Amino acid sequence: MNHEATRTEPIVSPTVRSSNLELFRILLMLMIIAHHYVVNSEIADFFNPTHPTANMLFMTLYGWGGKTGINCFVLITGYFMCQKSFSWQKFFKLVFEVQFYTTVIYLLFLLSGRSFSWGELYQMLLAIPLGVGQSFVGSFLCLYLLIPFVNKLIHSMNEREFRYLLILLVGIYSVIGTFIPFGFYENIAWFVVIYLIGSYIRLYGMPIFSKHSFLFMATSLITAMASILLLFYFFKYRGINTSIWDTYYFVSNSNKIMALLCSVSMFLFFKDLKMKNNRWINKIATATFGVLLIHGNSDAMREWLWGDVLKNASFYNSSYMWLHALLSVLLVYLVCVVIDLLRIRFVEKPIFKAFDSRKSLSLGE
Repeated sequence: MNHEATRTEPIVSPTVRSSNLELFRILLMLMIIAHHYVVNSEIADFFNPTHPTANMLFMTLYGWGGKTGINCFVLITGYFMCQKSFSWQKFFKLVFEVQFYTTVIYLLFLLSGRSFSWGELYQMLLAIPLGVGQSFVGSFLCLYLLIPFVNKLIHSMNEREFRYLLILLVGIYSVIGTFIPFGFYENIAWFVVIYLIGSYIRLYGMPIFSKHSFLFMATSLITAMASILLLFYFFKYRGINTSIWDTYYFVSNSNKIMALLCSVSMFLFFKDLKMKNNRWINKIATATFGVLLIHGNSDAMREWLWGDVLKNASFYNSSYMWLHALLSVLLVYLVCVVIDLLRIRFVEKPIFKAFDSRKSLSLGE
């Protein structure tokens, strides 16, 4: 099937990063950090809709977008990788980055006095395989290995077949998974579905939604917020003391219908956002994956960052809770960006440059 005849999306330069999508990646990571600020700290333990407070309501809305952000990153991957060749070097860079941070952060905690645990050593050594199908990182690496095969499927279908496949998969995983939940969700399979949606947008576009992308995005986000508020007050008036995840139900996992609609609508909006190329945005965005790997590295990191350093829970009843939440997320992001840019400059580039040099010598170039 020759997609050139039906492509509606503009060709994106393989050497120049689009600043609109790089800005999108930055905003997505801020959204994910905000999610972690709420659900990975003791703040979530205070959640009790039967006794609501202004801070509780703010925190509930502030931390909603983690799973939606994950969807968006996979959409971006599908959008670009559906027309690219698989790169083992890129894959090994990702693996190296994951294991680098897992090992270094583990050793830093040990050196700082954290008690040795065989369980934590096991989790450090097998961080990637243990995360397969469970965490974003392990599942994303598996998705990356599947890309050549998924791309063969994509390019063997015409537009109609592709569209019907997406309708079937979204119906099974998202519609049924939201309204008739029976626990069949699995990260890797869903990531393939999201990858396919990103690929479809690249190859054929979504003209009806793209034409009104801001309206689509605004409607999706407002509906998602409304679903959270409705569930919040439903539990309040029914006197049900439940967890924050029940309030997040329609965005509580990546396959939930509102998480899907919000991610697709946000992606369509930022994809078509007109802005000049900005080298600072592009530079900062290169550290996006590193930001995730650092601040969400392990239970030890989560306890230290949100509990010992930022002391989220101690601000729960403060009138400055909102300010602490905003500044903490920005601070975590900026510090992690600096750390990862230094890693890229002084660790990754020298290692892979040496590897490329040895490879060239072995090939007689």
